[in-house]
Amino acid sequence: MSVIDVLIVDDHPLLRQGLSRLLELEGKIKVVGQACNGLEALRLAEELAPDVILLDINMPGMNGIEVAKILRERHPNIRLLVLTIHDDESYVNEMIRMGARGYLLKDSEPSQVVEAIEKIHCGETVFPAHLMERVMEHYHHIEVQYGRLQSAATMDELALTTREIEILGLIVDGMSNKEIAATLYISEKTVKNHITSLLRKLEVDDRTQAAVFAVSRGMFTPD
Repeated sequence: MSVIDVLIVDDHPLLRQGLSRLLELEGKIKVVGQACNGLEALRLAEELAPDVILLDINMPGMNGIEVAKILRERHPNIRLLVLTIHDDESYVNEMIRMGARGYLLKDSEPSQVVEAIEKIHCGETVFPAHLMERVMEHYHHIEVQYGRLQSAATMDELALTTREIEILGLIVDGMSNKEIAATLYISEKTVKNHITSLLRKLEVDDRTQAAVFAVSRGMFTPD
């Protein structure tokens, strides 16, 4: 695996420095910069073009949600991993909407942070199961409240193939592309091709949104 360039964005210097030292111990991760606020984060993202940005939500001036929105528009290839104290589903939901590929709490084990960086760099998403359950409940509540729960939306209506249905179910179960490929005895490239088609048909941006879509409509039940 090539070296992953990481930018750390957090308004607490002690946390930034600690994370930097921790990540630098990993030979495959290089901390290319640190930012203490949103404006500096945007400037360094432009200047350094990191592979992954480790982003806090609470910051003075421009918060992490606002930063994520701008980064999604200006630098869609940069992967965002949120690292925050907030475990409220509204924050998770909002960061998913803003394009975050991962969401961890600040009390996560160091190994979890490293693993999450590696996974999202490879195109996977990382969201703790207990947080995703809340997000899915949140989606369900909103759809029922406004009378838009499409309980009649069947697989046929969505024009999903049998293989796409299988893969969607495995995405809901939290499997990575590699795990899906091993389970279905197909190549990772084939899995990616099916997921691309699946996202287009569901009209969502990533696999996390696909999972939320499927569960909120009763197509699958998460384990």
